Amino acid sequence: MTERTALPTREQLRALRDFVHGRSHSAGSVAIRLPGEPFHPADSGVADAARAAGAVYDVTNVLCRRLLTELDTGQPGAAAEVLWDALIATAGAWRDAPNMPTELRKLVADAGLRQAWAWLHRQALHAASSP
Repeated sequence: MTERTALPTREQLRALRDFVHGRSHSAGSVAIRLPGEPFHPADSGVADAARAAGAVYDVTNVLCRRLLTELDTGQPGAAAEVLWDALIATAGAWRDAPNMPTELRKLVADAGLRQAWAWLHRQALHAASSP
């Protein structure tokens, strides 16, 4: 039997989106250029950090929009679970951040426990089926 992922409320989804957006803005701030200063070279680590931060922001938007569409159907399916798992994994990068909201920290921790439990379950099944 597979345990289903608990899907978020709209408020939880909004809190996750806002937190990840804030963190991606913070990460991208390393590339802020003062007026009159030269642009960062396109192949520099600073430019890469800015692009990565922008990508996290954009991907989070796409995932949130798709998950909201699934939730609005009233009968979200497996796609909604995958979308939520991806968003939780993204927020998990900041699991130790002191400014992560308590409720979001709990959602991330619960997802980590579910993943660990699933891994242990797979290992037990594998051990049971091995000669």
